[in-house]
Amino acid sequence: MANTVEENKTKLAHIPANFWEYILSFGPGIVMVLSWLGAGDLVDMSVSGAHYGYDLMWGLVLALMLRYILVNVISKYALCNVHHESIFQGYKRLFKYLPLIFGIASLFLAHFYAAYLVKGAGEALWHLTNTGNTFIWSIIVVVVALALLGRGVYNYVEITIKGILILMVVSLVGNAIWVGPNVPAILKGTIAFSVPKNVGGIDTLVFVVSLIGAVAGSMSNLIYPYLFDQKGWRGPKYLKLQRYDLLFGILMIIIIDLAVWVLGAEILHPKGLTVKTVADMAQMLTSTLGVLGGILFYLGVFGACFSTVIGYGLGFGNLFVDALFVTFPERARKYGYQHAKDPLYKLSLFITVVLPVIWALPSMPGFVYLTVMVNAWQIILLPAVAIGLIVLTNRKDLLGEYVNKWWENLLLFILIVLTLWSVWQLIASLFK
Repeated sequence: MANTVEENKTKLAHIPANFWEYILSFGPGIVMVLSWLGAGDLVDMSVSGAHYGYDLMWGLVLALMLRYILVNVISKYALCNVHHESIFQGYKRLFKYLPLIFGIASLFLAHFYAAYLVKGAGEALWHLTNTGNTFIWSIIVVVVALALLGRGVYNYVEITIKGILILMVVSLVGNAIWVGPNVPAILKGTIAFSVPKNVGGIDTLVFVVSLIGAVAGSMSNLIYPYLFDQKGWRGPKYLKLQRYDLLFGILMIIIIDLAVWVLGAEILHPKGLTVKTVADMAQMLTSTLGVLGGILFYLGVFGACFSTVIGYGLGFGNLFVDALFVTFPERARKYGYQHAKDPLYKLSLFITVVLPVIWALPSMPGFVYLTVMVNAWQIILLPAVAIGLIVLTNRKDLLGEYVNKWWENLLLFILIVLTLWSVWQLIASLFK
């Protein structure tokens, strides 16, 4: 990142001059969105559709809008601050040990993200092969993910993720078009802001928080600048490219999220079916396309889970070590400012990729329940991230002409209020 030996060695990327050059330059946004678009989205969208029809559609729309604004503001700081520093270096200006706190917290959260991701990928492969069990396949998922991450080359990961994107679009979006969305019901659910009665044993408001958490995220928002930094995007001249790249990624997540929601709302909801396992989710396709539909869905689940294991293993490892380097500059100098050379980077991979395989054991909570709860509780850190960000991006001594516009501050304020409300709902749910 900023002011490092590594930065000087990395060649800056070409700035696109026309439409097709922009399209060919996209990549970090796709990797980031598919890191967001893991099992959390697949579970929360299918459960939303199956349990509530389109009544909670407003939660998806609100979360996507706020996330786009939040990540753009984070990216603006990374690209435009006058000191050419990372977002963690910015947070250090507010409190010396804040980056370290965020780094440790992100590693802790990443472990639980990977808990349901590894289990979900393993469960999907078990259903696809009808051989072995979830735990054995989860171990295989971890080994393959480590092999990809061990290369330490961003392009390999990006190519893999793009292939999975095509797979997901074909298997999920194609089948959503097949069953047909109810457009009037989608529009009504977007503007009605209704909160229906509890379905499936999880409090509706807690589920709304999980939906917002799955889409709006928390610490994972800080990963995006590290991805476009590896692409060679540095400085304000890449701001336009970054915004288009993220917008393209957001459009992809809208298409895929909406597709999964439609499948749940149009196939499971009319029959009064609830979603508690991956097999329940697969009914969305098997009921209309038979065995082939189930295969396509399990491939989609595997693609979403596996891509996120790779994305988070790469992203949170860099996030954690950068927090260490920012807090302890002498450690950064010792390892030449290169994250992968720090032994703690390998420890982060162990915590976020290898250790989570224990959650695939038969005695652990079910995949769907684990996914919903982890996505709900991840939102706890988001108020601190947003509050720190709104302070940093309003300082002219740091951003100059790129300080926040009034509407950016308004949207960040709304995000802070929304996340504080979400945290309150989670705490209140513990005493019910």
